Amino acid sequence: MLKPAVNRDTVSGEALFILRNLRENGRLGRSNKLADVKAALEPSVSLEFDSYFFFLRKFHYIAMDREAQLKLTDQGERVVDGDALEKFSTEVGEFFADQILGEEEATQAGDDLSTYLPPPPPEPEEAELSRASAPPPIPLPPARASRTALPTVEPIIPPMPAVAPVSAPITASIPTTAPIPSITSPLSPSMPPPAASPAAPAAPKGIELDMRYQKFDPIGSGPLGTVFKGRFNSLGLDISIKELKDIFGYFSFLQRGEVLKRLKKELCAQAQVRHAGIAQIIDQNVDSARPYFVVELLRGSLKEKLEAGGGKGVPVQHALRWFLQLAYGLRASHNAGLTHHNLKPENILFDGYGNAKLADFGLGRVIEVDATKGMPQVFMGTGGMVYMAPELIHRSKDAGPAADVYGLGILLYEMLTGQIPGRRSPLPSEVNTDAPSGLDSIFDRMTQDKQAQRYPDIDAMLEDVYKAFPDKEYLEKGDLVLSSESLEG
Repeated sequence: MLKPAVNRDTVSGEALFILRNLRENGRLGRSNKLADVKAALEPSVSLEFDSYFFFLRKFHYIAMDREAQLKLTDQGERVVDGDALEKFSTEVGEFFADQILGEEEATQAGDDLSTYLPPPPPEPEEAELSRASAPPPIPLPPARASRTALPTVEPIIPPMPAVAPVSAPITASIPTTAPIPSITSPLSPSMPPPAASPAAPAAPKGIELDMRYQKFDPIGSGPLGTVFKGRFNSLGLDISIKELKDIFGYFSFLQRGEVLKRLKKELCAQAQVRHAGIAQIIDQNVDSARPYFVVELLRGSLKEKLEAGGGKGVPVQHALRWFLQLAYGLRASHNAGLTHHNLKPENILFDGYGNAKLADFGLGRVIEVDATKGMPQVFMGTGGMVYMAPELIHRSKDAGPAADVYGLGILLYEMLTGQIPGRRSPLPSEVNTDAPSGLDSIFDRMTQDKQAQRYPDIDAMLEDVYKAFPDKEYLEKGDLVLSSESLEG
């Protein structure tokens, strides 16, 4: 199927449409955050939203602050008011030169569509007569379509032998045991039609990705990208595909290479750690126009379960099981030299049996500040600050496994109580009487601000956890309890 032609006027109008929406949002007090604007306007434009965004920033029609809020510059305001539109259109033509067609090309693209239109069917009597009286005509090459009328060219058909009128009887020797049905007439009674086979339901067709995957509808989104349900074609396996193209909204073209280098490093590191408590990375392609990675298909996040709890947390039995599953996942990654440093409910996902898994390792390292490489400080507003250990907030170079112990302690408290702990918050068992009091001191030590007073690693924390359960409700250290009842069906 031919792709519709997009010309300069179309793209200019859509870029102006984006500017007008930004100004209207500002006047009405609506969000102009990059991710929100993109989600609202991308369905309404012909090209990728990122292309318009980079164009408007490059030519200084918009600006973006440290919280990714967009606003019009003075130059952008003038264009919306109708000034300098010719200059604006010229810049669109320069920037999008490889994505749009000129007027002649667009006209030709529209004309060429007619080449693919089938000729109208002939009248029934004429068609039957032609089949009975003459061999099929010699096929001619299709004429080139054009907007101007061309002189009619009569096809040259070799002379045919004389044929008796249709009303005359056919004298050729043909067996008369059964009439020969006409091609255009219904089948004769002596030839019953074959039984119609039931039509198989058409399989849903997704967008092909690198000839290996199909991408279907989105199932989640965040400040840096969108997660889609997908399928691994060669295995028929349902998967998740996470596109991270939104990450470039925070960086310049010169910084893109460093971001992709970091992203690939973190994805490859997570893929090396195979554990029941860690989401499995299957593949990645950060060199494509839309960088993405493929991960096992998971079913919801801890954030959704906490919201469903209505501010009261989750059942204690589930909280403790998930806590241990996450602890052992962190233990495995730390033993492989990989820290998470981005713990928060959105990054705790669940498989089809309800087991918790850690996802998005090291995403904070992908976008962390590095003045030597021109990487700016980025505030994404992701809500993860409350789970970050002080050394992560201060960007200390000695942040290690103890920082993940801190984040896991905050998650434990939130699962048991539905609240985020503060400096003077009551202990978990004081908020939730069903929570084991033996966990109070463990939580307290996990979330100490000073690293010297905190558990140095997950192993040290687990020693105290199993001491708090002398009846071995959760077996012994090294034993991981997993759910095995499918949540589907």
